Amino acid sequence: MALVLIPAVLIGAAAVAAVVCVRCSSLRITSAGVEIRNYPQAPKMVALSQVEGFEPTTPFGYLSGIRPQTGVLVLTDGSRLPVRRIAAPGAGSGIDGLNERVKSLRHGA
Repeated sequence: MALVLIPAVLIGAAAVAAVVCVRCSSLRITSAGVEIRNYPQAPKMVALSQVEGFEPTTPFGYLSGIRPQTGVLVLTDGSRLPVRRIAAPGAGSGIDGLNERVKSLRHGA
């Protein structure tokens, strides 16, 4: 019986860890740039002039439907930075809201 429960407990623990990492992460978009804090890593600041935009993360894998929604920050040099939280103050939530916030700050500067 215990051998049957071990995989379920491990999957449940991984799901809880993923949710905690997303909830403890943050994203701020200001005229200075985009600050990404993917918990438990230190915050990373990217200048607004280096930001191309945000894209959704492509789902993959067997259990991709239960993963939290995340995104990717695409830079002008083609590099991509993972973003665990796709909501920011002043931008709302979702990829479209984040891209609109970047666009409005870029045209307002």
